[in-house]
Amino acid sequence: MQLEEILSELENSTGQFPYQALDKAIEEREAIIPLLLTTLSDCKNNLEEIYNKPEYILHIYALFLLAQFRESKAYPLIIEFFSIPGEKPMEVTGDVVTEDLSRIIASVYDGNIESIKRLIENREANEYVRGAALQSLIILVVHRIISREQVIEYFKQLFSLLFENQSSTNAAEEEPDYIWTELVINASIIAPVELQEYIERSLDEDLVEPLFFAKDDLDDCLQAGFENNLNKLRGNPHYSLIEDTVSEMKTWYSFDMNKTKFYVEKEGFSSSPKKSQSKAKKKKKMQKESRRKNRAKKK
Repeated sequence: MQLEEILSELENSTGQFPYQALDKAIEEREAIIPLLLTTLSDCKNNLEEIYNKPEYILHIYALFLLAQFRESKAYPLIIEFFSIPGEKPMEVTGDVVTEDLSRIIASVYDGNIESIKRLIENREANEYVRGAALQSLIILVVHRIISREQVIEYFKQLFSLLFENQSSTNAAEEEPDYIWTELVINASIIAPVELQEYIERSLDEDLVEPLFFAKDDLDDCLQAGFENNLNKLRGNPHYSLIEDTVSEMKTWYSFDMNKTKFYVEKEGFSSSPKKSQSKAKKKKKMQKESRRKNRAKKK
């Protein structure tokens, strides 16, 4: 199978998982890497076209394959793509953002932590993208690629920056950004003692979604200690690096031929934009309802 044939097989989702094409792509690793990098590079210039082609999936395979290959040249391309303002990056990658982006970023990390920081702090980027970037730092600590101390210092800076932004007139009138929840969860895992005052202030000011994290959760993290917290994550697949694209993707909904209505309804692929949007909207609705109840109890 030639490289062009491999890419052709991987370009669109047909409901059949392309075992042969992926096996060949992995076998031809060195030759196909430049083509996969070009695919990612072209994505940012063709967002509308990709969005209007829900069956197109080559960019998703590129993300996973390059992560499996530990291709550091993909790192700036991925950061740049997901830094695009608005919802489009998430709409064309779907559940990949909430389920795998943190692992993908960590897998291609090139040593420049500032790129991840900029994405986390980019208020124009999708909030779940920013959350994934933040979680990628924890994955890098879990795998001993960066130091825990390095992330603690950054989290202190990030808390201060977010508190400063939140105190502004406009921010105070809006629902707290989801990045608060992601930051508090991960700060409690990695440094519950060192960051306790920041975490408690975030909880006291209702900046954290109580459905996902509450004072009891902080108490559990404090009691366990950061070493136990990190050791648990080392056995957690959600904090693993990407090792095998085939095993990662073969069970996706789009490749289950028993679900015959799937392709007709143009869901695209298992990590479909529509599915992800629905999930995100439901999550936000739950967040708002829970926050209203939480505030009502305090009055």
